[in-house]
Amino acid sequence: STPLSIAMPRPRCLPLALLAALLLGLARSPSFALPGARRQLLAAAVAPLVAGAAARAEEEIPLGSIPKDLQAKEVGQQVTTPHGVVYEPLELGTEEQGPRNGPPRGGSTVILKYTARLDGWNGPIFDSSTLRGRRKPNKVDFIESRLNVDPSLPNCIFEAVKLMKVGAKGRATCPPKVSYSEGKVAFDADEQGEVQKVPAGATLYYDLELVRIIKP
Repeated sequence: STPLSIAMPRPRCLPLALLAALLLGLARSPSFALPGARRQLLAAAVAPLVAGAAARAEEEIPLGSIPKDLQAKEVGQQVTTPHGVVYEPLELGTEEQGPRNGPPRGGSTVILKYTARLDGWNGPIFDSSTLRGRRKPNKVDFIESRLNVDPSLPNCIFEAVKLMKVGAKGRATCPPKVSYSEGKVAFDADEQGEVQKVPAGATLYYDLELVRIIKP
């Protein structure tokens, strides 16, 4: 007869970042049975591993995306994405749950209202959903956009909107890295904007409202 073969599960190794973090916590613990000098040496050796792993984790998040557990929970409490977008919620929006209530994800089709400025929240407008919408036959003040796919919007908006629920309003301060072309070149403003061109390396300021999620 054929011997019975049992597939044993393969042992799983801890990710380097988690292992380093555990060692660092252990080294800093007062109850860890190790002389103080050696504990300090261990902590000093492990700390760069933790920092390096965290930096690599941020690099692995593509522009326009945010960590799944990053949320905007309180009005006025700023949230900063790994790429430096600072989002401040002014209204949290619906309390209902479900994919059509948000937050949306990459590939979702949404309806947005926004106003984009240079030089701060009172600076000149270079783009807005109203400027774009007024050229449509029905003269709307919103746009329909597919997140992370729409080339007419910068990654900054995609990251900020992923922190919003339907009905939410907020402000996003956007460093050049998440601007058009990663802020490396100047770009034309809306033809009806208050400026003609946005310089390379400019910080952008967006007032945002997530009106609806059409397709989660």
